Formats: sequence, structure tokens, C-alpha cells
Amino acid sequence: MIYAIIADVHGNCPALQAVISDAKAKGAEGFLLLGDYIRDTPKSDEVADIIRKLPNCTAIIGNGDKGVLSLDDTKPERCAYEQMYPNFWAYHNLSTQNLDYLKSLKETANITLSNGKTLHLSHSIGLMYHTPRLGVFHSGDYARKMETQPFSFEEGMRDMQTAAEKYAHEVAEYQGDICLYGHNHLQFLGSVGNKTLCNPGSCGQPLEYDTRAPYAIISDEGGEIEIELHRVEYDLDKTISDIREFTGIPELRIWVELWTALLKMGSDIALIRFWQHARELGGNSFPMEDELWRKVVATYQLDPAWEVQT
Repeated sequence: MIYAIIADVHGNCPALQAVISDAKAKGAEGFLLLGDYIRDTPKSDEVADIIRKLPNCTAIIGNGDKGVLSLDDTKPERCAYEQMYPNFWAYHNLSTQNLDYLKSLKETANITLSNGKTLHLSHSIGLMYHTPRLGVFHSGDYARKMETQPFSFEEGMRDMQTAAEKYAHEVAEYQGDICLYGHNHLQFLGSVGNKTLCNPGSCGQPLEYDTRAPYAIISDEGGEIEIELHRVEYDLDKTISDIREFTGIPELRIWVELWTALLKMGSDIALIRFWQHARELGGNSFPMEDELWRKVVATYQLDPAWEVQT
């Protein structure tokens, strides 16, 4: 069996469609999905439709999905915080079928391969949460370093490999022989001891300064296991136009500008600076009260280098 490994779609329907098409052309017959399918763009329901109907599919839930689905506990008619409008809108615009499907997903999954080794699927791994945090596994630190000391994708992979080796004792405790994860939007393939770590990258919001949609393929044929990282061009302009033309939530304009900059740059530097600005104005709570949120939004200026002309 050949599987496509996909993570962090974040509602980017054109990217998901391009990845699925490319993976099938490369022989993929099954799909391993690592969470965060919805939330950030107007096409969440369409994305959920696609993944729900994929053949031979093993899918787990991500933190972003859980954030939207948590609203089901109270079924709110109105959103208490303007900052949370994207989650609120996404929840109320999921079909009943897709809502039930996403609620049915587990946090982890295991698959036994033909050679007896185990694939373990999770949305994130512990290397992302060290204190002080392991910066090479965080998209924010990746972006800050890239802005001041540019490096290649290969150098970024090397640094992640070095960090993983440093914490080999922790990696050894992870479930499975091959650990598949997402969450940090940074593509990675490496080995530590007897463990293989693979992050296919964020299909819908790649953050390695490469706007192509990343994914991975794992081939399990004849007892031989091979993993390859891939990237594919997709209709980025269509994704951006879907976001910019969306009128369902007038208050979404700041998110539109930030998402557009993120997608066009393949980096979350604009988002990082936005939250830095929020903290400087006292926005340390989550979510912020509306009065402070409006002040943050009104006083934030995108760097001209990040602005997208339309």
C-alpha cells in the first residue's frame, strides 16, 4: 500500500485538492491525515467533505479542529469575542454530516505495516514543548531566524535533526516505530535511534518560505518501507481570492490581511508581529476583551514588505 500523509489543511481547499491529485498520480491508494483540517478560511466545510470521502483513510483530530468543535458543548447563537469569529463562523457552517465526522475522530491512531513495524499518528510531539522551548521545532522561531539570518530548507531540516538527536531519550519513549505528526507547519523527515520522525508539513499553510503545498508519501510494499517528502504547486490565487472575497463576517478584515500575507510569503512573520503588538498593548489574555481587541486591530500596521497588492 502507498499512503499519502497530509497535515494542517486549515481550510485551504485548492491546496488539499492539488495534494490529493498529485499523491494519486504517484500511486497513493490510502491517506493518513494528521489533523487541523478546518477553522481558518471560508472553505472548512468543503475540506471536511473531501477528507470524509477519501478512500482507505485514517484520520485523527487536531487542536484547531477541537477548538471549533468545543462550541458544540454550548451551541452558542452568538459569539462572545470578536477575536473568535473565525472559529464561531466555521462551527455554524459545518454540515451535520461533517460535524459528526470530525467529532468521531480520535487523537491518535496506529497502523501495523507489512514488516511488523508500527506507524503512530498524532497531531504533535513533545519536542515542540520544551522549556526553554526547542526553537527549531517552532514556526515562529523559524521565521524570526529566517528574517535575520536566512537559511536553506535543508539547513532547517539539519537543525531539527540535531535537536531531535539531543533529546533521543525522549524520542525513544514515543509510540510507534515511525512517528507521524503535524502542528508546527514545518516539514521534516529524520531518524533518531530506531525511531523515524516525519512531519509532512502544512498542506494549507506552509511556513518554510515555500508556498507550494507539502505532503509526504509512505510506501509499504514487499516489506520495504520508504518515506518521501513532496511539494506541489496549487492555485494559491484561488485560495487568496476566496478569503479576500468572503463577506460572511465583516469584522474579519484583520484575519484576511494576516492570512493573505502568510500564504503569499510562506511564513507567519506577519502574524508573529501582530501578536507582539497585541502584547505590547496589554493583550496577554486569550481571548481578549473586545475593546482591547479593537484597539489592537486599529493600531496594527502590516510592514509594507508583507502587504499583498490586489
